Amino acid sequence: MIMKKIIMLIGILMLSLICLDCGGMDSIPQDQHEYSDELSIDKITHTVCRDVGIVTRISGGDNGPLVIVLEENHTSIVGQIQNALTLFRLHDKYGMKDIALEGYLIEGKKIDTNWYNNAAGDNQESKIQVAVRLLKEGEISCAEFMKLIYDDIILHPIDKIDQYSVELDDEASKAPMIYLAKIAQLSLRQEHVPKIEQLQAEIEKLKGEQKQKKVNELLDYILSVDPWVKAKDNILHKQDMRGVMPLRQMLLLVEEVNDRAKELAIPLGPGEKEAMDRNLEFWRARLKANETMIRATGKVANESGAPVVAMIIGNAHTEQISKLLKKASRPFAVVSPLSLTRSKNTSDLTWDMLNRKYKRQSVYTGGFTGALLEAFIEENLKKPEPVLSESWLKAKAELYLYTDKITRKLLAVGGPPGGDKPPYGYSSNEFRGERIYIDPNRIEIIDDTEKKKHKAVLFPVILNPDDEKKRTEIWVKAIKDFSPASNEERENVEYLLKKALEEVQSEQEQGGEKSRDQVEDKGGRVQITGVTKAIFTSNRHDAVTRSVAGGV
Repeated sequence: MIMKKIIMLIGILMLSLICLDCGGMDSIPQDQHEYSDELSIDKITHTVCRDVGIVTRISGGDNGPLVIVLEENHTSIVGQIQNALTLFRLHDKYGMKDIALEGYLIEGKKIDTNWYNNAAGDNQESKIQVAVRLLKEGEISCAEFMKLIYDDIILHPIDKIDQYSVELDDEASKAPMIYLAKIAQLSLRQEHVPKIEQLQAEIEKLKGEQKQKKVNELLDYILSVDPWVKAKDNILHKQDMRGVMPLRQMLLLVEEVNDRAKELAIPLGPGEKEAMDRNLEFWRARLKANETMIRATGKVANESGAPVVAMIIGNAHTEQISKLLKKASRPFAVVSPLSLTRSKNTSDLTWDMLNRKYKRQSVYTGGFTGALLEAFIEENLKKPEPVLSESWLKAKAELYLYTDKITRKLLAVGGPPGGDKPPYGYSSNEFRGERIYIDPNRIEIIDDTEKKKHKAVLFPVILNPDDEKKRTEIWVKAIKDFSPASNEERENVEYLLKKALEEVQSEQEQGGEKSRDQVEDKGGRVQITGVTKAIFTSNRHDAVTRSVAGGV
């Protein structure tokens, strides 16, 4: 009876002990060699990741160009910005143009960013700053950021759908711990009963986080009575500060637990064996994906005319990917963003936000982003797929780009260059994107507030203009915000990325975290670029009466 209650309590435990894309830090091997007469791997890697990353592995080789493997934790916004800085330097200093990307499916939708270029037009400053904004929000990855700002960057799919589409559901993720508890049950003796009953009584009196801690304490006690079980449990807990376990090590651990349960003829409840089978299937598929990703990346490297190729993977893949690269005699280095050396990133995406990314949705559900999802939404533990081809992302980027373009021109010093009345010199299709439409004849120039005579632009935006059933209208009010940066700084990618990194890290230091459901600040404003700030509302009245500059 006691063990029955214990097993029921174990079901409360979540995924905290099992994380795929968080793997141990590799030590730097001694086999450091130059891969060419001019540039050493060591020089390149330490140059490109200066102040934002660390080199964890270097290996020489004579098969093709240098492969820079960038590790990532898929939930870390800080890590994505740090990796974006490394990718920018690889492109800027060493001519890197090819990025092999985990989570980009070979059989999936191909990425095309012509829509972004069309919306940005010839405004390079806006093109870069909007991309930085989307990266800072956590909507896009470092690789997608590079694709938006550089036309010569090519993102290469290296994942296969049959190895990517496996899911680690809640029951499957709990299976190893359930098995360990049932194995430990065989070692329980009468002397253990008083302690178990004491903990059970305490659990019944508690709620919330305190109850969860006490459940964990009970589980730890049960697991400790069997030396073999305790050793396996320690493997799960004795991970480095990045909270990672390599894929092969995880698979071997789960297989050992499964084999031990068979050997001891452990009785399993309905669905428990099936849950363990799904767990094993997940790890085997993701481990097999390493070989697929290496083959695809090798093809990219063979066909690339650049001296350096980038490969972006979750850090649980690093150990096996490194072995396969070395076996293929490819020169490579592994770079980890500094965020992976920290025990906690309070600005990271929450579990719910990451799950939305797995569905190729926005990480936000409230504010104007919620309206985008309603208008465009179509009918785990691995890297989310890219979202550059998703309708809601296109609409959001176009909205940012067009708002910035209108604000800069109509609120310029001296007034609108195309006249002071609609359509201000714009053609009727000037702001017709793939997913939104702004009618220049409906754009107004008004005062932001009665007390502060800031000028603002006001206009409606039609989402899904070509779909009568999903067509939606939102209103935008924007002002030209003061920007202390110079013209050169406003187009300097490294400067803008470092500034975004500082801002996100500042949120960490102040105890903030990405728990809100909208991108707007507390006043409902979005700093789209260095010179444009806006609010987004559902109707004209709210847009007119609210201040963008500040105040009531």
